[in-house]
Amino acid sequence: MQPAEGTHILFLDNDGILFSEPAQKLFHLNTMATFIWCLLEEGKERSAIVTNLQSTFALSKFDATQYLEQTQGLFQTLGVLKGFEPAPTIDEAATTESPALMKYDDDSFITERRYRLLSSHIRMRFSHSEQLSYIEPILSHLLEHNPSTATVNLDIAQENSGRIVLCRNQVPVLSCNELPRLAPLVKSLVWQTAVCDHAFFLDIHAGVVGDGEYCYLLPAASGSGKSTLTAALISHGFEYFSDEVALLQESDLLVQPVPLAICIKDTGTAALSHFFPQLSDQNLHLRGDGKRVIYVPPPIQALPPAETLRPVGAIFFPYYTPDQQTKLESIPAIEALLSLLQECLIVDTHLNKKKVSRLLDWIERTPCYRLTISNLNDAVKLIKSISSELLQSHANNN
Repeated sequence: MQPAEGTHILFLDNDGILFSEPAQKLFHLNTMATFIWCLLEEGKERSAIVTNLQSTFALSKFDATQYLEQTQGLFQTLGVLKGFEPAPTIDEAATTESPALMKYDDDSFITERRYRLLSSHIRMRFSHSEQLSYIEPILSHLLEHNPSTATVNLDIAQENSGRIVLCRNQVPVLSCNELPRLAPLVKSLVWQTAVCDHAFFLDIHAGVVGDGEYCYLLPAASGSGKSTLTAALISHGFEYFSDEVALLQESDLLVQPVPLAICIKDTGTAALSHFFPQLSDQNLHLRGDGKRVIYVPPPIQALPPAETLRPVGAIFFPYYTPDQQTKLESIPAIEALLSLLQECLIVDTHLNKKKVSRLLDWIERTPCYRLTISNLNDAVKLIKSISSELLQSHANNN
C-alpha cells in the first residue's frame, strides 16, 4: 500500500482530512483510518502497521489485521492508493461549436437599463413596458447612474406567440410564457452572469449580513428560513450582502456583497410584515419550483459599497424548528466544515494542498454555531450579541 500521487493528510482540530488533488476531493477519516494513513505516509510495511495498531489501540493481531484490510479496501474504493487512482474523466459537454444566436430587431426594444453587480456591467433591454414594471423593483438598487461600457448584454425579447425569451449576448438562455414567471428568471440570469464572470474561491449558498467590521454567513438549504432571518437582521441595522450568495475570495477568504433583492416565499410574509410594511405592495412572482415569492429591494442605507471586502466574524447554520426553543450552540470545526461544504455551489479554482490548508485554518479559527430558530426576534438578538462581542474585542485590540 502506497499513497497515490497528490494525496495528502491534513488536520482540523483532531480530525483527519484526506485531500486528493487529482480527484479534487476531501475525505473525512475516522481515527483508525487517519492513524493507518499516517503510517502509510511514513512508508511502513503491512506487518509494521499491524504491530502499531496492536500496541496503540490494544488490539489482537487478528483484529488489527481485519481493521487494516477493511481500511485498505476503503482507500482503494476512494482511489487514494497507487494503482487504484480513478481514470481521468472526459468532459462530454465540451464543444467548440458556437451557440446559435437569436435574431431580433434592435428596434423591438422600447427601453434599456444599466446595472452593476460584482465586476459585471450589464445592459438590459426590454421589449414591453410590463416587463420593466416586474423587473425594475428587484434590480433598481443596482442601477448604474454613470454607466461604464457594458461587459454583457441581457435582452428580454418577446416572440409573436407571446413567449418571453431571455438572451445573453443574443444567445437564448431562459424563457417563460407569462409575466409572473419572468422576474425569477431574470434574477437567476443576472446572478449567474455576474458570479461566473467574477474571480472567487468558493460560492456558498448562504445569507450574508455585516456590522461594519465583519460579515456573518448564514449557510442553509432552501426552506430553512435563511432569507427571512437575513431580512430581519437588516431591519435591525445590519448591512445587506446577500440572501443566498457568499463569495469567498481565494487569498484571504474575505466576502464581497452580491446584493440581489431578498426573496421571501409567500408563506413567510407574515413573519416579516412587521419589519417590511411594503411587502403587501410588491408583485407576486412564480418560480420554476412552483413557489410563489415576493422580492424585497434592500434598503439603500443597508448596502455596503460594491467593492467592500469583509472578514467573516462568525458562521451561523440556521434551522427553523417551531416546536423548539430558539438557541445558539457552538459546534466543532469538523461539523462546521461538513455543513458548509454541503452548501458549496461552486469551487472556482483548482484546489491544492496550500489552498485546502488555508480553508481548514480559516474554519478552525472562525466561531461556528448551530442556530435553532422558533422566534425570529430572539434569533436576531442572539446574532447581535455575537456581533457586539466581536466588535468590542476588535475595539479593545486596537
